[in-house]
Amino acid sequence: MSFSRPGGAVSADILTHDRNLPGCGSVNSFKVPETRRDAPPPVHTDILVPNLFWPAAAGAEPYRGLALPGLEGLLARGRGAKAAGASLERWLAVAYGLPGELPLSPYTLLGEGGDPADAWWMQADPVHLKLHGDQLVLADASRLSLEAGEAEDLVAALNTHFAQEGIAIVAPCPQRWYLRVASEPRVATHPTSDVAGRSIAPFLPGGAEGPRWRRVFNEAQMLLHEHPRNAAREARGALPVNSVWFWGTGRLLRPTSVYDTVWSNHPLPSGLAAASGAMPRSLPEEGELLPADAGGSTQLVVATGVPPTAYGDVDAWRDALRRLDATWFAPMLARLRAHLKGSVTLHGLGPDFSVVVRLSSRDGFRIWRRRLPLAHYAA
Repeated sequence: MSFSRPGGAVSADILTHDRNLPGCGSVNSFKVPETRRDAPPPVHTDILVPNLFWPAAAGAEPYRGLALPGLEGLLARGRGAKAAGASLERWLAVAYGLPGELPLSPYTLLGEGGDPADAWWMQADPVHLKLHGDQLVLADASRLSLEAGEAEDLVAALNTHFAQEGIAIVAPCPQRWYLRVASEPRVATHPTSDVAGRSIAPFLPGGAEGPRWRRVFNEAQMLLHEHPRNAAREARGALPVNSVWFWGTGRLLRPTSVYDTVWSNHPLPSGLAAASGAMPRSLPEEGELLPADAGGSTQLVVATGVPPTAYGDVDAWRDALRRLDATWFAPMLARLRAHLKGSVTLHGLGPDFSVVVRLSSRDGFRIWRRRLPLAHYAA
């Protein structure tokens, strides 16, 4: 497979599938003309895989000796291009036509089973800040093993402290907290995933109300530092939840999308699907369990099982990819070999670059294409 290298910012043409193609808590339909009245339209499936690639500076070492026969077969048979780097949040914002400020909090809350109503929301993600030299480095909730009772008590303390400011926090999931405010916060923020494993200094709240939210941020740190729950966590060797990270300011609107069905176990894509009028469905454990006809012509599969590379855990990343290869990539390759109708676009994301590979049922015949390791596509 040969690659072109388009430059510039992330674009909808790169991160979503070709528009010319047919088609904790829990879109607009684009119909294809049918060749037969009694035949369903061919289904196009976008498969989104966040964290498929490491930062470019890591070189080839993370990929060394990593055998992924299913993924390698898909990459070999498809027609691909390199694209700009993207996170799950940024890719979905482009796919759903949302602004670059990433007003995603109300959609994630909706995907948790909450009711955003017409309020303004922000993420207030529980995090740990560790002093490293003269910098504070952020660890996100994936490193905290936070229990529901702990989250409830910490949120209750924050709500008592900030009640007079019109701030209220809810925690439908221990790992994700949501902050409601009475009016639009005029603040510039960055997703927790962008800051994980890095110094927070360049990412602190900015904009017209930046000073206010930096004050709230500092007060939350002081309050949480003294909380008995954190003393108990430290006593058992767990990281304390000593801060919250604000981002994703927005109000629930109806986004636009080409997807009829969205398969995911993550609340953000599920909430975006529900808000856009599509059908959110739980992701099956294996790709072979994905129905050939999901009730629409265009579907999105979001495979979020690969851990972020921010903490340098190569073994966990490799193990997750092997599981994903066996449960998803290999079954999708088998479908192509069976020449089933429809098409697939694989979106493999990384912080510095992504890979987009398009395949149709005809590509099952391209058995002469030589498989190459994942490291080849990261070069």
